[in-house]
Amino acid sequence: MNDEVNLHPHDAGQPFESKEIRSDLGIYLHVPFCVKRCHFCAFYLVMHEERRIEQFLQALDREIAFYARQLEMSRRTVSTVYVGGGTPTALLPGQLKNIFSLMTSRFSLSARCEMTVEATPESLTAEYADTLLQAGVTRLSVGMQSFNQQERARLGLSGTVAEALSGVQVAKEAGFSNVNLDLIYGIPGQSIQSWERTLSQALELNPSHVSCYALSLEEGTRFYTEFRRGALRLMDPDDESGFQYRAEAQLETAGFTRYEISNWAKPGFSCQHNLRYWRGLEYLGMGPSAQSYVSGSRFGNVSSVDQYAKQLEAGKLPIAEKERLLRYQQEKERIVFGLRLLEGVPIDWVQGLSQDEVWSTSFKKLVEEDYLLQADSRLQLTRKGRQFADTVSMRLL
Repeated sequence: MNDEVNLHPHDAGQPFESKEIRSDLGIYLHVPFCVKRCHFCAFYLVMHEERRIEQFLQALDREIAFYARQLEMSRRTVSTVYVGGGTPTALLPGQLKNIFSLMTSRFSLSARCEMTVEATPESLTAEYADTLLQAGVTRLSVGMQSFNQQERARLGLSGTVAEALSGVQVAKEAGFSNVNLDLIYGIPGQSIQSWERTLSQALELNPSHVSCYALSLEEGTRFYTEFRRGALRLMDPDDESGFQYRAEAQLETAGFTRYEISNWAKPGFSCQHNLRYWRGLEYLGMGPSAQSYVSGSRFGNVSSVDQYAKQLEAGKLPIAEKERLLRYQQEKERIVFGLRLLEGVPIDWVQGLSQDEVWSTSFKKLVEEDYLLQADSRLQLTRKGRQFADTVSMRLL
């Protein structure tokens, strides 16, 4: 569905209704540029090209200006800003700094606003780190993935292990105390011993947060093509549980707490922006392919820099699809997303859907099959449920 919305603050067709606007908001900005596509990546991105970057920046300025001047936005406080991609640090330092200048000048940011930028480690020069700090960035999320050079090559990553280590060290020396490291397990050829070494080297960098993701096959990626040809073998589920156990053991011994299926943090360093997604809180996405959840509606931008820029230049919001969720859909979603958190969700949320016979039957079977557990007044995924969380989600939605 193509929802063309005029760039006027009082249009009847604007993406959300003022009567349902809440006070707090998170903002996600998608920077779609990369110097290369990694073999596992399915996110929308385009190759780095200055002409297209300028086109994108001008369009993003228009989109930010539209949302900032809406009457509803004057009553919102932005508590999290997350700039992802692509690779945001594929932009020049000054270009990324200008984006944050637009955000701080046009929106009301809370005094303790968490401002995150995703980065590749080799892009983190001293100049870049200093610029981000000056722009108000409080958190870096670094795509390290592996400390094994062969595994890095297999993933299609740029840079050497030494360059990756240097980038993180430079950022910390510049003054960043809140640094997340993304790691991947289940890489073709990876052993449990190699995974243990990657975890140990990650901990030596003293991050505040670590995300550990199982390699997944996404349509359109090089790995997906190789798998279809029979040239790539996936990790066995039994092996996957062993990798998860090692991550849990090493990270928790080092003082990290697992608060979400794939995420560990030191006390006080949980990612506040991602918690928005899992707690069903509202966020506004800007940039090509960015997704939003505001006032019970989900809507997403077109996945094309050219169409994104063209529509904004023509005075239209670049919304590709929009769905108004019914109350029971919202209730299902907040349970599914909330179950990703180790704390789970209040059991009262489940009782609200008890009249849905199909859903109730599916829920009871998940409990019987040891995917879900009721602990006191909360519903949580079991260890088995965490391993097969996507299966649980599909059955509950």
